[in-house]
Amino acid sequence: MLSLKLPQLRPLGARCFALAQHIDDSAFSSFSLKLSNDQREFQHLARKFARDEMIPKEKHYDQSMEYPHEIFTKAWELGLVNTHVPEKFGGLGLGALDGCIIGEELAYGCTGMATAMEANGLATAPLLVAATDEQNKKYLGRLVEEPVQAAYCVTEPGAGSDVAAAKTTAVKKGDKWVLNGSKMWITNGGVAKWFFVLAKTDSKTNAGSAFTGFIVDADSPGITVGRKEINIGQRCSDTRGITFEDVVVPEENVLGDPGYGFKIAMQAFDITRPPVAIGAVGLARRAFDEARKYALERKTMGTPIAMHQAIQFMLADMATGIEAGRLLIQGRI
Repeated sequence: MLSLKLPQLRPLGARCFALAQHIDDSAFSSFSLKLSNDQREFQHLARKFARDEMIPKEKHYDQSMEYPHEIFTKAWELGLVNTHVPEKFGGLGLGALDGCIIGEELAYGCTGMATAMEANGLATAPLLVAATDEQNKKYLGRLVEEPVQAAYCVTEPGAGSDVAAAKTTAVKKGDKWVLNGSKMWITNGGVAKWFFVLAKTDSKTNAGSAFTGFIVDADSPGITVGRKEINIGQRCSDTRGITFEDVVVPEENVLGDPGYGFKIAMQAFDITRPPVAIGAVGLARRAFDEARKYALERKTMGTPIAMHQAIQFMLADMATGIEAGRLLIQGRI
């Protein structure tokens, strides 16, 4: 066993300190745990909204499985949804960290409602990656002008994480494209006004060049919306299958260049992974608060179980995991 006395530790500590002065920490110099005043204002606004509007109605929406239009509209009026839309298209132009700060608070209120409200972020990410100004003005601008929803149509019955296995096709006919295929587990599927759709346009090349992205209006002829899926803990989120049968899409609704769709979809996933992850942190924080509250109320042998060390260890582990999760996400944005 290593045994060092104080006189030996002092020079060792000095050498370690000297070594630390030469470590290149430039990669971390831009990361700060301190929130700006604006970020704290959004955090407080979202936290108050979650407690005043979402939590009192979470049981109703979970049991009724209705889409929370009222909650969405109130959040839209406060600027708590579509926060990523650039200012040039009428939005707030907030960054990824800002969105995560808001998203954590909304997920704390109700993860089902939060998913319903945050799904626009996934639908609009491909437009932020590759849309023209005209496309953004029309489709992102619409989300800012009125409280409406959009959806991201990529997953299929046989193609989940393996996006390259998607079979929905788009064939060019003159100056238009014709879509055929089925998408599955589409969040906001039954309430969206428009979709981002990934379709195969070249079956002879590799996945990186085989797909094209399209912006498709939800009221286009040939679109069939399937039954609502019942998701545990997400019952008020509108998740459905979408079928496209000879759906005609104009050339101006092609997103980026033909064959670039797979890359657009992957970049969209990268943009939206932090908001999805922070939603889990918000949910975990709510679970922790409920567990702590119960531990303080529940008594055994006349003593709250929160006073038992075994319970304290469990709560401490939960709190540690929540803090670690938040820091991991914020440090990777």
